[in-house]
Formats: sequence, structure tokens, C-alpha cells
Amino acid sequence: MRILFIFILIIGLTKGNNMNEVIYLEVNNNKIPIIQEISNILPIGFIKIIFNGAGTLGEEKAGLSSFSATMLDRGSKKRGEYGFAKELEKRAIGLNVNNGYESISLSIEFLKEQQDKAIELLGELLANPNLTNEALEQTKLILIGYLLSKENDFDYIAQKNLKSILFKGTPLAATKIGTIKDIEQINLSDVERFLKDKLLLNNAVILLGGDLDIEKTKKQLNKILKILENGTKYTGTKYYPNADSKEIIDIKPTKQAYIYFGSPFNFESYEDELHKAQIMSFIMGSSGFGSRMMEEIRVKRGLAYSAYFYNSIDNVSSNTFGYLQTKLENKDEAIKAIKETIADFLKGNVTKQELDDAKSYILGSRVLSDETINSRLGKKYINFYRNLPLDYDKTLIQKIKDLTLDELNQYIRSHKEINDLSFSIVIDK
Repeated sequence: MRILFIFILIIGLTKGNNMNEVIYLEVNNNKIPIIQEISNILPIGFIKIIFNGAGTLGEEKAGLSSFSATMLDRGSKKRGEYGFAKELEKRAIGLNVNNGYESISLSIEFLKEQQDKAIELLGELLANPNLTNEALEQTKLILIGYLLSKENDFDYIAQKNLKSILFKGTPLAATKIGTIKDIEQINLSDVERFLKDKLLLNNAVILLGGDLDIEKTKKQLNKILKILENGTKYTGTKYYPNADSKEIIDIKPTKQAYIYFGSPFNFESYEDELHKAQIMSFIMGSSGFGSRMMEEIRVKRGLAYSAYFYNSIDNVSSNTFGYLQTKLENKDEAIKAIKETIADFLKGNVTKQELDDAKSYILGSRVLSDETINSRLGKKYINFYRNLPLDYDKTLIQKIKDLTLDELNQYIRSHKEINDLSFSIVIDK
């Protein structure tokens, strides 16, 4: 009864009347979208500002977005890296900077009583980041050290090489961080110009979560964001994987063969296909035990401890991706098994039991994925990013429930392009 009471209390205290509507913050005549998940259960707050167009796809020099994001994480020029970190620590404020293919994001988490100071420090970082020669050299050391540490990470190498052939001729062929040579060639003016040109009001999206007063928070954010330029609206580009099957082999001193593989996946509409693609991916190889890939590779043939294969879908690209490790002498047999398993799956022979099991797991796990404010905000942002209603999950759940076996198998049979597999292998000679 106590658990039920707490659950009811949580639902009751979560302000949900307009949580699925995008609201806006007006800054310098720009309307910045705000996605919110406001709740007064705990006296904590979360703010994330996403700048689309500031990711690796928008950089003029390879690795510049990751480099710039890392420099932003080194505090403000006013306090220096140590002084800024100390100010955050003593107030229990968490501040993180991340970048991806399309964006750079800055996020802060704080106790409600520290909201004013948290936003003030975020504004200080945006207005006066620690762009000094000392911070530049420290950033180079960190990023180069990271790349050196990956020289014997065979999973990293196999995945990197797969992208280089799967997306050859596109910006997705390179790693986000760039090469050691790329990092060495970045200078302070590159970072200053990149941040000035990419952290733009026109491309900002704000996520607000926790026990926040929306109007007060909007005023505080207006104050720190008005220093930024408006800029030109970012429009994304979609990159398509190569349909020609390729193979790349990297010789390393390994006792296992690392096999990574992928192919095109023709995906056009989130609303029409997402529910089918998720079920297809789950049965095909993303679910672990019970998936076609795991059953064939591990259970029936004993070629690997684990094997995965799934769809990777976003606004930038859509493709399949899979991986496994096997004994060196089993490399050729494992590749043959992968090809045969996928070819058989694409015949569209999913059983009613497989479909029911997939539905049960996916629908059941969605409840757990809504546990935290951050996870709910993340889902809403993904829907926004996909140009869907913020509460599209409700529609998606119903579509998954209603999906018939014939519809799923017909969808699977329509994706013969998945057979056009490319392989990246790391193996000892």
C-alpha cells in the first residue's frame, strides 16, 4: 500500500497539463523552442541547451566540434578550469558539455536553491569560455591521449573501419574526434570562430526538467542567451550508406577475430515505419538471447558468446549495424553464418511467437524507460527532433500493439538491401 501511495503521490505532484506542448523563449526576436518536464517531487532542476548545426557535420576542420566542446568543458576564462570546477563542486552543480554529429549541448543539474548560481555560471561559460593557449594545449593532450589509448581497442578499430567503408565519401566516414594530425592542427582562432559561428539562437532548443518556475527560468535564460548571435537556421542532410559490399581487414596482435558488419537500411517515414523497424530490429538481433542472430551464431553453431545486429535510424542516416567476436580460425565460418542468418530472416518468416515475445518485451520495458525526468525529457526531444508530437510514444505503443504478423513479414521482405553487407575485421595474421 505504501508503494502504491508513493506512486499516486508522484503522479499527482507531476505537473502534466501542458507538458506535451512546445513553449517558446523569445530572445533577440528569436523564438527558441522549450521542451519541459516540470515536477516538484524533488527540489532539483535540470536545464539543457542544444545547439543544432554545431556538431561534426558542421565543422570546417575535422575534429573541431569535439575539440570545441572539450574546451567548453574547461571552465570560464574568468575563473580558469580549476576555479570554475571548484565553484560548481561546492554548490553541487553538475555541468556537462557534449557533442554529436549535429549538435553541441550544455547541461546543468542543480538543487533548487542553487538555480540562480547555476544559470549564472552557465552564462559565464557561454560569454567567456576558457579559450586560452594553456587550455588549448591541455585539450590537445587529453584528446591525443584518448586516441592513443584506442590503438589497442580492437572493437573501436573495427567499428571505425566499418564506418570508413560503409559511409565512404561522406562526413560520417570519419570519427567525431578526428585523427591525431587533425587535433594537432587546430588552433585557438579555429575554436573561437567555431563557437561564435555555431552557438546560435536560431538553432537552439532548450530542455527544462524538475522543480522549476518556468517564467522565472525563462527570464534568467533570456539574460544569458542574448549575448549570442541569431545566425542562419540549420537544415540537416541525410547520408546514405554504400550499397556495394566491401571488406576491410586490419591486422593486430589479437587472440580473437573482431567482426563488425553493416548495410544500407532504406527508411523513409518515422510515422509509417518506426514501429515496424523496432520490432524487426528486436527479432533480428538487438534483443540478445532469443534473437535470430544470437540463436544461429551462439546457440546452434557455437561461434561466439554473443552476437548483435540492429537498425540504426536517425535524421542523419539509416543503416544496419552488427558485431561479434569469435576464434581466429572461425572467422570465415562466422561471416558465412552471418550472411546466411540475415538472408534467411529477410525471407519474412517471423513466427507469431517471435512477434508476441517482441511486443511483450518492448512494451514492458517502455515503462521503465520513463522512470526519470531526464529520460522523459530525452524521449520528448527525440520526438521533437523527428518532427513528431512530443507525446508520440503513446501512438507508437498503440502501433506496436496493433502490428500484425503479415504486416511485419511484408515489411521485412521489402528490405533486401540489408543483404548488401560490408565487413570490418580485426584479426591476427
